[in-house]
Amino acid sequence: MEHNLVSTLLAIGLASSVPLIDVHRHAGWPDSDGDAVQRGQLEELERNEVEVAVVAVTNEADVERWQRKGIIVGTWIVCPRNQGEPRYHCFPDNEGWADPVWLEEELAAGRVHAFHELTPSYSGISPANPRLEQYWALAEAYDVPVGVHTQRGPPPGARNSIRSEPDCCPNYDPEMGNPALLRPVLARHPDLRIWLQHVGAGRGDHQAFWPETLALLNDYPNVYVDLSITNGAMPLEEYEATLRRLIDEGFGDRIMFGSDNLPIGPILQRIEGFTWLDDNQKQAMLHGNATKFFRLTE
Repeated sequence: MEHNLVSTLLAIGLASSVPLIDVHRHAGWPDSDGDAVQRGQLEELERNEVEVAVVAVTNEADVERWQRKGIIVGTWIVCPRNQGEPRYHCFPDNEGWADPVWLEEELAAGRVHAFHELTPSYSGISPANPRLEQYWALAEAYDVPVGVHTQRGPPPGARNSIRSEPDCCPNYDPEMGNPALLRPVLARHPDLRIWLQHVGAGRGDHQAFWPETLALLNDYPNVYVDLSITNGAMPLEEYEATLRRLIDEGFGDRIMFGSDNLPIGPILQRIEGFTWLDDNQKQAMLHGNATKFFRLTE
């Protein structure tokens, strides 16, 4: 039960040269104007010469809407639906969870190429929770990568996040963003490709899980990272420290660019300003590592 992502992308016209890959984008919520959201997203991607973007959708209609050149369609598994209604009502027919039957049909048809963004902390459950096992099994069976929301944030009231809503996320548990909780999942499914999202983010009561993150990377070469939020919303010195730490630990070949819908231009300017990064390191972060992780060239 394999689906070849590479052949599908080639069929829809993906170019062989990938100047910039953004592995962390989001489509709109079900009650937003999906066409307007898409226009804005595509304009941002084109303006910054993003050739490939991994876009997370939250409803069935958006899976079809986002079938286009250079887009890797990912889907949320469990939506942060425990917020005030009616704003967050993705997958309403299955209590906010993606229907496994529907999801397997989309995987088999080659319309969904990733699970993104898996957010166990919003539901207050571990990524090793038994209810998630059927989704991990699907990811393994169809060999699709999984993006997992990690670290302790965002804190209550954080801007540019669902937690800015005053009635958001009564079950939110920051400790469920600990990457170490993925170890039982990887023990059962050792070939899974997982990318840890928001690595390096956190401060105060929401400090980053650095020892657990580095240990998981050390033990599992199929685990990569994106620095979304860290590379856009965090102070420059904290972002630079995160990059240095990952590279100094030997993981420069597993860092992927992800914007999380923040403006791409300023993030690229930040990266360009780090004169200690050589061109090979920058190119790896901006496209080479993601090309390998998502198997865009074979």
